[in-house]
Amino acid sequence: MRRTTARRAAAAVLGTVVGMAGLVAQAAPAAAEEEVPEFSFEACPELPEGAQPGLWLCTVAKITSGRLTLGGIDQEIHSPITIVYANGFDPITFEETVIVESLESEPIRVEGGILGIPGSDFLPIMQIHAQPQLAGELELSPEPDVLMRQRMKISVQNPLLGDACTIGTDEDPITLDLGLGPTNPPPPNEPITGSPPTDVSQDPWVVKTTMVDNSFAVPKSANCGPFGWFNGIVDWQSGLPSPAGKNTAIFTIYSASKGYTDLGAA
Repeated sequence: MRRTTARRAAAAVLGTVVGMAGLVAQAAPAAAEEEVPEFSFEACPELPEGAQPGLWLCTVAKITSGRLTLGGIDQEIHSPITIVYANGFDPITFEETVIVESLESEPIRVEGGILGIPGSDFLPIMQIHAQPQLAGELELSPEPDVLMRQRMKISVQNPLLGDACTIGTDEDPITLDLGLGPTNPPPPNEPITGSPPTDVSQDPWVVKTTMVDNSFAVPKSANCGPFGWFNGIVDWQSGLPSPAGKNTAIFTIYSASKGYTDLGAA
């Protein structure tokens, strides 16, 4: 899936790049025993026609752990979520373009299943799995305190719900403004803080950080069961819609980047 956006004037783009470079340069090195995920750059997007490879990076970002609280769903992330994207600059206008190639993840089993009661989901028909999906453009540093704006929806999987049941949609997504914090959420949530980028590998260049957001809202479910008959059940079980101040995203992310020149682009 590809979504392209031209975003910034030259001064804003250069300020973002310089600021991030300084942040990474000042970060302390990671402990030697840290286990860094493996990365492959085979899925990097093709560059737009006429793009200069020297002005483009491919990034593979892996969310390896953390937590996602959406209304009544409080789910630990225990399998990687991988996002592959490219970003580059127009050599004349310095406007940035971001191309998202894919978001890949394994379905995550939701504790308690349909009833929300631990241990009650021993039968497959009682189980619920959730799988994050992209639902719009990915934006890098769209605002001073936001490193990544990610629009997503959650596929809710159960034999009774069909193949199209989601929390959020392309038209009404869950929008995460991920940054380092401290956040400024409405109550009852309180401010939380992530951790700044830390170099953990040089070849490829890998940076580890923890990004957070607990100021976002979560919309109702959609397309659950024939004609949406089960939307109300999913909403009741999941506590949806959930207003800002009652939801939280905490993502520990390893990001590996390579220039397209290093990847062999001519």
